[in-house]
Amino acid sequence: MRVALAAAGTAGHIEPALALARWLTGEEPSLECEFIGTSAALDSSLMHESGFHLHPITKAPFPRKIRISTLLWPFRFTRSLLEISRALTGTDLIVGFGGYVCAPTYIVGRLKRIPILIHEANTKPGMANNLGRRLGARLTVAFSSTQEVDSHWAGATVVGMPVRESIRTLAHASQGDRNSLRESKAQQWGFDPAQPIIVIFGGSQGSRRINEVIQEILPQTQLAGIQIVHAMGKGNPLPERSKNYLPLSYISDMAESMVAADFVISRGGAVTCAELGILQTFAVIVPLGIGNGEQRTNARELTAIGAAVSIPEGDFSARYLSEHFISYVKMAADFRSRSSQPAFVLDADERLGAIVLAELKQRGLR
Repeated sequence: MRVALAAAGTAGHIEPALALARWLTGEEPSLECEFIGTSAALDSSLMHESGFHLHPITKAPFPRKIRISTLLWPFRFTRSLLEISRALTGTDLIVGFGGYVCAPTYIVGRLKRIPILIHEANTKPGMANNLGRRLGARLTVAFSSTQEVDSHWAGATVVGMPVRESIRTLAHASQGDRNSLRESKAQQWGFDPAQPIIVIFGGSQGSRRINEVIQEILPQTQLAGIQIVHAMGKGNPLPERSKNYLPLSYISDMAESMVAADFVISRGGAVTCAELGILQTFAVIVPLGIGNGEQRTNARELTAIGAAVSIPEGDFSARYLSEHFISYVKMAADFRSRSSQPAFVLDADERLGAIVLAELKQRGLR
């Protein structure tokens, strides 16, 4: 049996695909999982760490604006179709997670009559997955609100968000274990665990807006005794470390950092929102304004249960934060006091994996 997982471009697409692949190969050792992605640094590094084979495909996202480079798009897209056609040789099932690599994969899969299963991580489905829907793919979603946001997805199966094992493990941690983890991380960061600790990140590449605002407000947070761990993003210059401020390029132990924090400031990626809800960590979400507005609707999953506040990027400023920082610390403490269980399911990989195995069994392959 051979399953091709199409996922590329962001960790939000790739991480759920990896979680599914790990569950499938653990459940069915004879099953082969291979990935269709790109040779971009993120895709390559995540695949290399996972041990799964990656078929790198020519990047050919659909042009949203007319530029000179748009003239080359048909040629790049045709090339990606040919590369995907070769990669899908012998494939029994395609599982797509969204992103530009999925559109040509769905087209080739339909032409080759390979069944397609889609997992939509965002509350608001994107262009590629909507194309797959029109091509007759079976639909699954991470959040139930997707069925309300887009009526075309009303019949989709809700399976949850497949997440890393470290997230699931920490979701079961007792309050005593969480307190011990906070003390350990505070010591590692050179912070006082008795004082507020805020973890800030804007994705693997960082967020210019978030970075600029945090730099502007640092003098005030220093005076207030607020301690900040700030992931600036890979490739961005790091400011100078100070007593209550630790700038990093990337946070490698994100799950532990989320648990150790009083609250998090981040973008509203689907996986980030799911992990925050599972770990019961309060968040200030600053949705990225590009795309089809999915980060704004993703944040609603947390704001609806009092686990977050969502701030439009245009309103996110040093002045705004200075007026609300202390109230967010109190809101986070209140949320922790009444939060008793993960906001989302922990077995999404198994739920989605069971559907994959059922599809293969229906074809007489299992």
